Amino acid sequence: MFSFFLKMSWRNIWRNKRRTLLTVNAIGFGVMALVAMQNYYDGFHEQVIRNLIRYQSGHLVITAPGYYQQYLPQLFMTPDSRIMKWLRTEPALENLSQRINVQGLMSSAKGSSNVLLTGVFPEQEKKVTRYAENIIKGKYLDDKTQKGIVIGSRLAKILKVSLGAKVVVLTQGIDGSIGNELFLVSGIFETQSEADRSIAFIHIQDARSLLSMPKDAIHQLAVTVKSQDKLDEVKAGLIAALKPPKLNKKKARKRLPLYQVQSWKDIQKPLLAMFELNRTANDLLMYIILFVAALGIANSILMSILERTREFGVMMTMGTYRSEVVILVLAETIWLSLIGVILGNLLGIGITLYFGEHGFDLSWFTKQSVMIAGQIVETMSYPVVHWKNSIRVSATILVLTLIVSAMPIRYILKLKPLDAIRNH
Repeated sequence: MFSFFLKMSWRNIWRNKRRTLLTVNAIGFGVMALVAMQNYYDGFHEQVIRNLIRYQSGHLVITAPGYYQQYLPQLFMTPDSRIMKWLRTEPALENLSQRINVQGLMSSAKGSSNVLLTGVFPEQEKKVTRYAENIIKGKYLDDKTQKGIVIGSRLAKILKVSLGAKVVVLTQGIDGSIGNELFLVSGIFETQSEADRSIAFIHIQDARSLLSMPKDAIHQLAVTVKSQDKLDEVKAGLIAALKPPKLNKKKARKRLPLYQVQSWKDIQKPLLAMFELNRTANDLLMYIILFVAALGIANSILMSILERTREFGVMMTMGTYRSEVVILVLAETIWLSLIGVILGNLLGIGITLYFGEHGFDLSWFTKQSVMIAGQIVETMSYPVVHWKNSIRVSATILVLTLIVSAMPIRYILKLKPLDAIRNH
């Protein structure tokens, strides 16, 4: 019986090919646009997040409690050897980098600028961030570099310096003393971000000397993980590993230093809120477009029913149940939806795959540099296929279609067989 209704409904929708094709094309175009757009936004968001992770915080950051609220140089920590061992042996972790951060004034013979000095172990930092990959002049730091400094291209223009030039860094040590050091520019990087004018890298030992910090003291310990999906699990394990042991009442024991573990999600909450607002707006647009498409299906079915009113009247007088007529109409509605959804998904995924390979350039849309969380958003974006977008869009149009199909079904339920035969 069910196969009979499927075959009959399939034949019915092609009785008026022009109307069916127009309806299917409208649904397919809407689904195609939404799937491609949702995939584009997901790819764009992932691109911004990757840049944040690889140019700023890493996946996880360990600091002294309250460091990200105040950024005081006095809020340093000295990682326990057991903690460092755990970090280096945890299989889910990829790399780590120890850092010292300090705001200071950098001056040359021709200019000066405020800058965030970041003291690093060069080999560690190369594995966590990508600044070393973006050197355009000179080279990145290494352990043999004495009093070397790596600066951004925009900062080099402000200071009017090039490779080998001398710059003086002035800051305040953690003990209140004035830190004053002379550095030689060993490298210049360019990332197309705010970092090009605001960040400079020096060796971590030079940073400790500049700030009068104790041996092994650091401000941050940035960590990257092998899989973003395991980030929360790794964070929970890291917090448990860094938890200080309870004091033994009988035998006094010195407490381990306290630590604060934050993921990039904790640090970049405003960015996540913006992404969530963006997704909400996209979902609202999706519902509006799909609702209009669903109304198109309902209108097509209603026109088909009005044209076949006498036919339905004859069917009912010959013993066809009203419920069977309703099932037939629902089957026609579902056929139209399915054809449009399948066509739209094929086109939407095809567009995503094409631009995911070749990129989608928005430079024609705006000549302005768009900044998000200190990063210049690249005009060339690469959409990514996410099946959840296809499933969401498809499920939404099918549900909305069934809802709006109440109009033609209501007409059938009120239809009187004899009146349908006499008046049509």
